[in-house]
Amino acid sequence: MDQLILYPSFEETMAEIKGGDINRKLMEFIEPLPDVEHEVALIANEARISGRLAFILGEPGTGKSTFIQSLSWKRHIGVQGTVSVDATQHTSGGMASLFEKIKSCVETGRARRDRGPVCVTIDYLEYLDEFSEPDVKGFFRNLNGLLRKNPVLILWPVTKKEDVEAMLVHAKAVSGTLFMRGREVIFFKGPPQEKFKDIAARTIAVLNDGKDLADFGLTYGDLIEAEAKLKSLAEIDRTMREFVQIVRERWRQSSDYQAVIRSKIPKSTEVWFVVSFREAERVVSQFVRRSDRTEDNWTVVHDKLFDYIREGQRSAIWDAKRLQLALYGAVKTRIMFLPTNTLVSCLYSYTDNPEVIRVLEGANVPGEWKNKHKAKRTLQKTSLYKQIMGEVMPAGMRRGGPAAKAIQDAEPPFRDVVSWISSGGGSDKEINKRIASALSELVPFEIVSDKEHPWIPGIIPDIFIDTPHGQICVEFHHTNRDAPNVTAGYILKKLDVYINQLESLIDK
Repeated sequence: MDQLILYPSFEETMAEIKGGDINRKLMEFIEPLPDVEHEVALIANEARISGRLAFILGEPGTGKSTFIQSLSWKRHIGVQGTVSVDATQHTSGGMASLFEKIKSCVETGRARRDRGPVCVTIDYLEYLDEFSEPDVKGFFRNLNGLLRKNPVLILWPVTKKEDVEAMLVHAKAVSGTLFMRGREVIFFKGPPQEKFKDIAARTIAVLNDGKDLADFGLTYGDLIEAEAKLKSLAEIDRTMREFVQIVRERWRQSSDYQAVIRSKIPKSTEVWFVVSFREAERVVSQFVRRSDRTEDNWTVVHDKLFDYIREGQRSAIWDAKRLQLALYGAVKTRIMFLPTNTLVSCLYSYTDNPEVIRVLEGANVPGEWKNKHKAKRTLQKTSLYKQIMGEVMPAGMRRGGPAAKAIQDAEPPFRDVVSWISSGGGSDKEINKRIASALSELVPFEIVSDKEHPWIPGIIPDIFIDTPHGQICVEFHHTNRDAPNVTAGYILKKLDVYINQLESLIDK
């Protein structure tokens, strides 16, 4: 299972996404807070000529720093940008050093004052008890002079009401114009708790290169249970930071469980479902993730397949956690497609079954398709071959040209072969055997068809591939029915067999 990247603090998250367009990544998971944004926008509008100071009061872990960072791209706020001042780096010589740092930030933004005030954040200074009263008053006096002449909005995050009240006393003793009257303090509670689940899911995707919950042994149900646990805590502790900590703990527990399962498995195993019918590529794309990494390519999006479980008889067999186990836990599941022309060509050129030949030629299969060299060349372009060889198949539907013409030509013979199988006159084992024969001439691994799995009892995959890095069970689905629910139903039925056998193996 992949290592989950998810941090409870803003600083750790920023360190993870450093470089590139940080704001673009943050936009993907930061939740808008219209009420707080409105308060800041009102103060920013008043700070366009003479600057203003406002405290942002909120409990630790509610997302104050994340919210302030988001102001830099929200044009309706009316600030030209945000600058963070780390007070711990500028107070060793007293508050005068901090003032000089703030002054330099203000001067940098003065040239662009037509774009609104610069927003300066004073971070990591939540109380002033360690400074002398003359030092504190001198700081606010200097700050007042700076703000009167410059368009600047200073936001000062703090966590305790009594500390804010003490700082207000010092500030108002030297000036009454530092603040916008009635908006000296912005009360910050963070995003609504019901949004925590979606924020966490989006954050995981951003920090982990687009991977979803299922890649880490998690489901949306885990987030719901994490939310329930959060609600059992005291109100003061129900923060986004605490929610992330709960999710991380659930991931650790799931990782331990997966490790136990995998320790029982002699060799890593993947199950590849390969679907064949005219619209197979379109249907498969509804269930899988495409990626430029072969490790992630064709893996199943948990929630897409789970949509076909939520209601009906399948819900008695499957829940979100068991499906996750089938997709990313005990085995790793992928769904691919095999173009019908490739299937027909491999079958026609490799079969010696007179009944199959009769069916194909009766459907006017192109004569040049009875050529092993051409059949293998076509097979080399498929997702099945490329994934075996660790190559990435370019994304995009085949909409025209020779490939589309070949699919059209394959329609009558493919339809008749499937009818021959479904009527009881033939067997799909003949197809699987011929595809295995063609593959075995292309790849340097052991490929066999219709053979019992070496260590999972009762499992006979259509094709078994043994590679140095793991074992692959290929399960074909040749059908004339192109409805997505048919594909989903077939995959879930087969996966149930695999998981039942694995669970019995683990219990021994």
